[in-house]
Amino acid sequence: MTSHRLLGAIYLALSVVMIAWDILAAGRIAGLRRIPRGFQAITGIAALLLIPALVVAYAAQSLLYGRAIFLVAWLWPFTAVMFVVQAVYALGRRLVTPLLGFPLLVYNFIIAVVAITKFVITRGQSPTEFELALNAAQASMLGTFFGSPALWNPIYLQVPIFAPSLPARWGFTRLARVALAGAAIAMTALVVVELPGAFASIRSYAVHDNDKLQEHPEGDFKIGLKIFPDLRSGPPAVSITNDLSLADTLDVDAISVVIDPEAARGIALDSLARSIEQARADSTVLIVALGYPKKGEQEFKQSRDAYTMARLKDVDRIARRLKPDYLIPATDPLEDGTRILGEVSPQYWIDYFTRAARVAHYLYPRIRVAVPISSYGTRDSTLYAWAARPGSPIDVVGFSLLAGFDGARSLDTHKRVAQRWMHQFPKPKDHWIFAAGGYPMVHGEDNQRRAIVDVLAWATAEVPIKGLVVYEGGDYNSVRGLRAAGGRLRPVTGKILSAKQGLSASAQ
Repeated sequence: MTSHRLLGAIYLALSVVMIAWDILAAGRIAGLRRIPRGFQAITGIAALLLIPALVVAYAAQSLLYGRAIFLVAWLWPFTAVMFVVQAVYALGRRLVTPLLGFPLLVYNFIIAVVAITKFVITRGQSPTEFELALNAAQASMLGTFFGSPALWNPIYLQVPIFAPSLPARWGFTRLARVALAGAAIAMTALVVVELPGAFASIRSYAVHDNDKLQEHPEGDFKIGLKIFPDLRSGPPAVSITNDLSLADTLDVDAISVVIDPEAARGIALDSLARSIEQARADSTVLIVALGYPKKGEQEFKQSRDAYTMARLKDVDRIARRLKPDYLIPATDPLEDGTRILGEVSPQYWIDYFTRAARVAHYLYPRIRVAVPISSYGTRDSTLYAWAARPGSPIDVVGFSLLAGFDGARSLDTHKRVAQRWMHQFPKPKDHWIFAAGGYPMVHGEDNQRRAIVDVLAWATAEVPIKGLVVYEGGDYNSVRGLRAAGGRLRPVTGKILSAKQGLSASAQ
């Protein structure tokens, strides 16, 4: 188990304990006559709403669950505020010692502010800089446990804690209180420590307000869109309707899909082929990337050879059924691959991509096999140098340029590294940006727009880069789409449409 998985498991277990504590504490408070009725009512309402509010907080950020859930998205911030009110009441009436009550109040206050901030963003409004910074600081704290998915996966939340207002009955419960309070204090401290960096992250995007795209009179630069969630079955109906309509509105030159191995066969693959048939009829370039199975780590540890052969068979089926223009045999191998499969040497990936390219080129020589680079460290440098050199079986090299916990600062660093790598070769192969995007629910929608425009401006100025894929069509399992969960298109959509029209005009 990777360190992030271990820490994530600990965090999730702690969250379950916190939920159980809140429910049990509310039950005890409700049963005591000496507790003020107002305090009992606040505690009871908050406890009653806690689990539904957590479910809504997750579901309301996904287009997959429809607008019915989105309409009650206010439930989570309301519940979080109720926990703050409960803690204030307990402190004000001296129902809890300040040594315990005040840290819990600060902890609950952070959760409430972040919940309100996300709610404001979902309504298309701009929170204050402090609210965005606190939101980003909480995401960075969660990133300690879950890694980069804390930026885009809506399931990672903090659970508020009731301020206890009764003496502990037994030594065990007293110890449990101390442990929960200690965990809350530790998480609060982590958020506070991250706060200065979070302010810098929010401000880092501003330097890209005036970025301009480079004209391409030759018409050799394409703008694409990643459509559908990462697929473990056929595309959901809502994503087919929304994403293909959006791709048509933006008049994109390419569409990109990520297929996990569970969907790389049978009915699921046929369903995908039928879904994109019309888009392909318009000469739109198709980019297909193969993801990782749900139990990838277990399968890989059981038998590396069997896992590799299974993925090569997936490549074979995808090439035969979809005949993509570009095929990525593994998404972000040294980032997503490491997170899912564990630490794997670059040499394994070199061997795997070599064999995958051989399979694809044997079936359809026109398929261009691509290697994606996403983490820009020493191991990625090794993989890039092999893929980009003349004579390797790889046709295209690609980059993922997504904002990080530090906002646009990591983007700027990664662009400089990518530029240095590309300039090593006098006649570089074609390059693509296979993923460009930001995180609207963490850094705000305006900064999502700045991040994508920044990468687009840089990409159009680099001669080897022939296209860019915007991540992604909508908020499904990851919150970084052009279409928010309520169906509203985010501001960056207009910028992408303007960029596409400008590039088309310069090519005429």
